[in-house]
Amino acid sequence: MWPILAALSVLTACRPLVPGRAPSEPFVVSPTVADTIDTEVLSSAVRLHRLVNVKAPWRAWVLDVNMSACASVQALKGERTAVGRNTTSVLLSRLPASSHPIAAVNADFFLFAPPGVLTNAHIERGTVIAGPGPNVLLGYDAQRGLFIDSVRARGAVTSPRGTVDVLNWNRPAANRAGLVDAQWGVPLDTVVRTRAMRLDPVVPVRQDSSVGRYVARAVRAGDTLVFGDTLLLVVPPALRARVVAGDTVAVQRRITPFWPRETVGGRGVLLIDSVVGADVDKEGNAGFRGLNPRTAAGIARVGTSQRLLLAVIDGRQPGYSVGMTLRQTAELLQSLGAQRAINLDGGGSSAMIVRDNATGALRVRNKPSDPTGERAVGNALAVLGVCAGR
Repeated sequence: MWPILAALSVLTACRPLVPGRAPSEPFVVSPTVADTIDTEVLSSAVRLHRLVNVKAPWRAWVLDVNMSACASVQALKGERTAVGRNTTSVLLSRLPASSHPIAAVNADFFLFAPPGVLTNAHIERGTVIAGPGPNVLLGYDAQRGLFIDSVRARGAVTSPRGTVDVLNWNRPAANRAGLVDAQWGVPLDTVVRTRAMRLDPVVPVRQDSSVGRYVARAVRAGDTLVFGDTLLLVVPPALRARVVAGDTVAVQRRITPFWPRETVGGRGVLLIDSVVGADVDKEGNAGFRGLNPRTAAGIARVGTSQRLLLAVIDGRQPGYSVGMTLRQTAELLQSLGAQRAINLDGGGSSAMIVRDNATGALRVRNKPSDPTGERAVGNALAVLGVCAGR
C-alpha cells in the first residue's frame, strides 16, 4: 500500500494546449506513488500520463480528460447488438473522423457464450443495447455530466386483463418480467423462450418512454429474436393470465431515475466521496481482488469542472509490471484526485488505445497480458475531441 500524499495541479477550463508540447502546469504525484511520470498532450482537453513504479514493479497509463474543455465520451459496443466482441482498437477505428476520436479503453465485463454479452447496461447515444444489471455504471448525462451511479429499467405492459410490471429491459431472465427488443440480438435460452410472447406493433414507436400499442401473439418456432419494432415480453408463470394471445396491449418502458446518453458497466466501486469503498477488499474472490492488470475510471470535480481519469495498469508480467490489487487501484485514483471511481474489466482485456497526433494511426500504448496481444472485448469507452452534447 502507498500513502496517499499526491498533489495534483488543477486544469483550467478551455485553455488551449499545443499537441506535442509539455503542458504549462505539470502533473505531479508523490514519489511514493510513482518514480517517473511522462506526459503527452493529445488535445486541448486530453493528456496522457505514463506512470512507472520500479520497486513494485508496475506501469500505468492514465488518460486525463478535462470535460470542461471540448471533450466528450461515447460507449462503443463490440457489434451493433448485445452479442459480439471486437478489440478496443477496432471499436475506436470505426468512429467517423468527424467525431475526432482521441483514445479508448476497454470497459465492461462480458460473457464468452453468448460472446460479448455484457454484465451491465450499455447505452450508446441514448439507445439501450443491454439493459441495467445489478452493478453501478460509469456514464454521461447532459444534465449531470459524468456520473458513477445506478439506473433501473421500469415499465408496464397493460392489457384488458391486468398489468405486468416490467423489471428488465434487454436483460432477459426467466423469473423476472421484462421486454426484449431488436437491440438485444441474442437468442433467448430455452427456459426464457417458453415464457415469452411476441408483441407486434399496431403503431411503431421509438425506443423511449412513449406508450405504444401492440398485439400479443404466441411465440412461434424461430421467434427467438426480434426484428424491427417487434418486442418479446417475458412473463413469469404467476403473471401469465394478465396477457394472453390476441390481446391488444399498451407498452411503456423507460430508464429511471434518469435516461443517460452513454453508459458502460463495471464491478467494484473503488472510491466514494474520495474514500476507498468499504467493499473493495470483499469484492469477488481473492484472485479477483489480488494483483492483476486493471482498467479503472475515476471522476474528479473541482467547482463546476469535471475531469475523467481512465487508468490502465499492466500486470502478470514479472520484472515489468505485476499489476495492482483492487485496493491499490483505488488508492492510485485517489492519489490522482478522483473523488469517485469504479473498477472496469481487467486481466487480458485491459487496453489503452491512443490515436497518434502526427500519423493518425491507432497505437496500443500498454502491454496487454494475453500472449496473443489485445483481446476482443464486449465494449469500450472512447474519448472524443468534440464538445459534450454535440
